[in-house]
Amino acid sequence: MSLDFSIKTLIFAIVIGHLFSGILGIAYMIQHKKDSSLYIFLFARLFDTFAWVLLGLRDIINIFISISLGNSFLIIAQTMQIIAFLIIKKRCNKLIKRAYFIAAAISIVMIHLAILLHNVEGVRVSIMSISMIILWCFPIYVLLTDKNSSVLQKTVAFIYLAEFILLILRAFMGISLRESLSLMSNNIYNVLFFICLYLIMLIGNIGFILMAKEKSDLELTKVATYDELTDIFNRRAFLLRAKENISLFTRKKEPISFFLIDLDNFKNINDVHGHFAGDMVLKDFAVKIKSQLRDYDLFGRIGGEEFTVLLPGTNEKGALEVAERLRKIAENASVNVGRDQIIKYTISIGIVTVIPDENTSIYTLYKISDDALYAAKRNGRNRIEVVKS
Repeated sequence: MSLDFSIKTLIFAIVIGHLFSGILGIAYMIQHKKDSSLYIFLFARLFDTFAWVLLGLRDIINIFISISLGNSFLIIAQTMQIIAFLIIKKRCNKLIKRAYFIAAAISIVMIHLAILLHNVEGVRVSIMSISMIILWCFPIYVLLTDKNSSVLQKTVAFIYLAEFILLILRAFMGISLRESLSLMSNNIYNVLFFICLYLIMLIGNIGFILMAKEKSDLELTKVATYDELTDIFNRRAFLLRAKENISLFTRKKEPISFFLIDLDNFKNINDVHGHFAGDMVLKDFAVKIKSQLRDYDLFGRIGGEEFTVLLPGTNEKGALEVAERLRKIAENASVNVGRDQIIKYTISIGIVTVIPDENTSIYTLYKISDDALYAAKRNGRNRIEVVKS
């Protein structure tokens, strides 16, 4: 069964789709941070465009050149697109890149062997389809199984899963239909495949650009939320989330505890060992303290060597137990800053515990715990002072 439908028109539409996707990508990159995944994706679209132009002109140019270069460019384009997807997902190391380059090279060799040894179009269609199936297995699996995948990423994954299923069917039909499944055939299966391929191309290209933007937005959010050195909440993010917790526990009428923590004699560490060593101490401290807190506890760096902790739903006794644990961990910590230099450090902590009400503010808690912290400093450091509520 055939349809009165021009495959050349569909190929032309695919070429235009890839071309305009590239233009959109370039327009996006002009005013945004340069992203290696987007660069690779744009080159993939360039190879796709060349591939479909060559395949579409097979009646005009030498058919061997059309089939050879066209299919080779398609494999290169798909490989680059997959690498771009994996870079966005942070799953593309040197080993994976090397594996994909080898798989692409093998696929190109196989398609050329099919052209030279058994030049039957159905066989070529099956080999190309199987090659694409093998190449797309891993990225589809990553996108679908990663629990951190966004709704957008999972949607794009399902789109490519649809293409994956189409390729399986096309590989089967290439073997079963043989000569009747030529590229330009109006066979109903061929026409439906190209219509689906066009839709998947269009949605997939737009989806990738949106994924690149989503990645950029997440990076900007992280920069605005987390302290660059210690990878914990910065001052602004901590205060914002602390206000939300105070409001919540005001309604629940349950206690919250607020810590103000300062590394003792930190200026001496910087003066004696240098600021790089001081940064190593801050990072070591942040990692050790974070490991002792619950997922819903708030931990932030207010500035310099001063840190804050908010423990929702924790009373005075519980807060003191946590603070003592943190103090001992810091006291027993040591940081190797090179050249056999080991730095020991201690902390002082000021604590306030309240059952918040409408008049409770994070700034009030900060001021009260700051007074307690200075009392700890005056009384010898490496100690805890608790403000009685």
